[in-house]
Parts: sequence; C-alpha cells; structure tokens
Amino acid sequence: MELGSPRPSDLDCRPSASEKSKRKSRLLVSVRNLHEAQLAVDGGVDIVDFKEPLRGALAACDPQVWSGAVAAFAGAGVMLSAALGESESAMQVASQVPAEFTFAKAGPSGCRSGEWLQRLWDQLPVPESVALVPVAYADHEAATTITPEQVLDAVIESGRSRLLIDTFVKDGRRLPDHLDRQRLTDILQKAQAHDVWVALAGSVRLREKHRLEREGCFPDCWGVRGDVCDNSDRCGLIDPGKISLWRRSCRTASVVPCEDETCVSVLG
Repeated sequence: MELGSPRPSDLDCRPSASEKSKRKSRLLVSVRNLHEAQLAVDGGVDIVDFKEPLRGALAACDPQVWSGAVAAFAGAGVMLSAALGESESAMQVASQVPAEFTFAKAGPSGCRSGEWLQRLWDQLPVPESVALVPVAYADHEAATTITPEQVLDAVIESGRSRLLIDTFVKDGRRLPDHLDRQRLTDILQKAQAHDVWVALAGSVRLREKHRLEREGCFPDCWGVRGDVCDNSDRCGLIDPGKISLWRRSCRTASVVPCEDETCVSVLG
C-alpha cells in the first residue's frame, strides 16, 4: 500500500450524506472494563471506547476486554472502539483488535511531521474491517508532535475520513484551554469541506459543550470520560446519571448557522 493511501475500512466509514446534512453529534464514552461498557450501552451512547486512563491519554486496556466486548455487545446496536496507545505501543497491540470493532485510534506523540504520521497510520496492523481514526493533540507541544491543523492536513492528504482531537496531558486543563473558539471553528469548517468526520474530546465538561455549540462549534461527535465519572475524575467510576445528561444534550435540537446566514434546527 502506498504512503497515504486509505484503507478500505476508512473508505467504508466516510460520513454519509445524511450524517453531514443532519449535523448529528454522536456520543462516545470511554470505558475501562465490561461493567462500565454495559453502563454506557444501557445509557444509549453511540460509541463505546475502551482505554485505560491510569496509563495515559489513549492507553490500551487488556486485549481480553476487547474480546469480551465482542461477545457481550455484538448486535447491541453500538459501535466499539479501541485506544491503542501512542505510536510505538500501538504497533504492538493493533493486530489484536477484533475485526468486529468499528474504530481504533493511535496517539501521535513523537511524530514530528505529517509524513511521519501517515507512515504510522499505514503501518499499523489493524484488521481491514476496522477504521483507524487519526488523533491530534490540542496540547501538541507536550506530546512532541504537530498541531491539530497539521494533522488535519495529513488526514486530508492521505484520503482518510476521521479525526479525533484530544488532550495529551490530563492536568485539569481542557480542550478550550489549548484551542480557542476561532481555531476550533476553522478546523471544523475545513474538515467539513473535505468530508472529514471530527470528534472533540479532551476533558470537555457538559457546560463547555453547550458554550462551544453556542459559539458555532459543531463536531460530528463528542468524546467524554472524566465528565461522566464520579467527581469528574477520569480514573473514577462511571456515573449512569451523567451519561444520561450527556446523551440528552446530544439529542437536543441545536441551532446550526447556515451559509446563507439563516439558521436551521437539527437534532444534535
């Protein structure tokens, strides 16, 4: 496969025309184990993402949990996602991702150019049926990697169709502390223009989601962990009530500005 050529699974997972026109915001909740995954499924989330928050921003959990998830949730109407860790560790576990998963994501730390990232994406041995989701860090300097804008450029150049923007250091600062409204809006508009589906994460709180949406930031998906845990502690226990609040928010009609300066009400 040539550098930058998309995998078949990436092409299959391009946003559909209905996805783009409705501007739906899906909800991804990151979980550590099958018990938390069941709470997320019961809460009606769209994507259940498996990772181990004690070991890093995108650290992988035990691959046995992935296998258990397939047995428990196949046919449950929920998409499954696996965090693989950063570039080197991701290479070691990528081949163990079950083919029944929809997504896998690998951190870009240490990758200092778009070409470097594209080589990583092409070389990760995830199953053909699993779409690899490129990741950008808002606090990119802490991860010794390129800016989210440069990662988006690499995604577009490579022909891929997904991007997750997260934070690398979990120190209490959140996504808007690193990327202001104008940068976020510019990224989202460019991604939409190139048919790239974007998820925003990075210790985002529900009140910040509402504020960002009022300011015109409408991603395709919101990713949360800490804000649906007890005491907003990403290493704490999942709180089903907080999942319900997020899910209700994602299903609430949002006002989306249109190019002709009119507004339409859509289901988020």
